Amino acid sequence: MGLHKHTSKLLTNEEMQSKGKDGEDALNLWLQTQNLPYLYVAQSTGDFASLFTGVVKRPDFLVLLDSIGLIAVDVKNYAPRHGGKVFTLGYEKELKKVLAFERLFRIPVWYAYMGDKEGPQWYWISALKAVEVGSPKKSGDGSLTYLEIKKSEFCEISENKDLGKLYTQRLPGAKKVADLQQPPLAPAAQVRRVPVSPRILR
Repeated sequence: MGLHKHTSKLLTNEEMQSKGKDGEDALNLWLQTQNLPYLYVAQSTGDFASLFTGVVKRPDFLVLLDSIGLIAVDVKNYAPRHGGKVFTLGYEKELKKVLAFERLFRIPVWYAYMGDKEGPQWYWISALKAVEVGSPKKSGDGSLTYLEIKKSEFCEISENKDLGKLYTQRLPGAKKVADLQQPPLAPAAQVRRVPVSPRILR
């Protein structure tokens, strides 16, 4: 279950998946209109090696940026909290698995949160920075379930030229990243090539 982007209504898993697809489609269109070279990564469960099942989360896009190189981007279409000042990010089921992808494939991962019509189109933050600046929130059993991240920690992106802000985003430290425990991978599995959609531009 989750929150609707503009209301406090709880959404079913199917509705959340639909909103996630809406976010992917929106970034896909934005990347096209900004003339950025990118690959859309297929998300079918049968297209990822069993080696990574349960411990690695695929990003939605691979984007090639001048002076930075290849980055992975995962799209979020979440409702901001606390008067629109805070975004949330799952920890065990989301962030740790994305960082496992970054570690294994040696490609930096960024999150792109959809903005509102009144403000920036997107809010971007690196997965590593999310670990460092996110405020941990626990469930009733004491386990860490998600992070709250202030909007002020994100880069506001609306046009191609705004991506230059990513060059200057810095980590305030590295202690939380260093302390992060990554789950072990399965010892024996066949690694398949990660498929990409034929939607490849320029």
